[in-house]
Amino acid sequence: MEQIRYLTELAEGINGFSVLLRIFVAVVCGGLLGIERGRANQSAGMRTYILVCLGATVVMLTGQYMYEKFSTGDPARLGAQVISGIGFLGAGSIMVEGKTKVRGLTTAAGLWASACIGLAIGIGFYMGGVIATIVVYLVISKFKSISDHFTHNDMILRLYVEFDEMSELNPLYEALESFGLKILDMVINNPRDAGCYNAIFSIKNVEEKSHAEMIDYVKMLQGVRKVKMIY
Repeated sequence: MEQIRYLTELAEGINGFSVLLRIFVAVVCGGLLGIERGRANQSAGMRTYILVCLGATVVMLTGQYMYEKFSTGDPARLGAQVISGIGFLGAGSIMVEGKTKVRGLTTAAGLWASACIGLAIGIGFYMGGVIATIVVYLVISKFKSISDHFTHNDMILRLYVEFDEMSELNPLYEALESFGLKILDMVINNPRDAGCYNAIFSIKNVEEKSHAEMIDYVKMLQGVRKVKMIY
């Protein structure tokens, strides 16, 4: 019991143990959220989320250190600047695609939430930071299927497709159109050393096909290696 009390006091103060612990928790929490965004093929992935959460943690550690070291100032003042300053990074992840769809809003909100989690961890509010991480992760990874029940299937969607040869792009395009999907925009990439091509189609589901139907149909097309929805 005494050992637990001693460790708790260490974790709440400013010392080598608490600094390492808070930085470690920030890396884990930020990385967990970033991995999910990386799986969704978003530009802000694991490293970005870790740096945002870690940076916010260091800011709060610095505020607490200054308050305890010099017995002056407000330890929350630096954190307040993070809340407003993170907007530039969030705005950079929001893009208008093909003049039809705004994407990146979830990633931008996740970055802001990651910064807030980092502030909580940085001041020693471990429980709040960890619980918030779990909730944010569930929202950005699992709630999409729930929200789909309350929205129409004719919304603009983004379909990620990997295929072997560029010669297969035209048949793929025609197959999507014949399946009842209206293609609004297309971005083609050839990642270095990937051994294949990939394209991101912005499509309108005019015939209200389910996401599972679309994915199963495209998977059966010749030359297609991988297909998934991007949210």
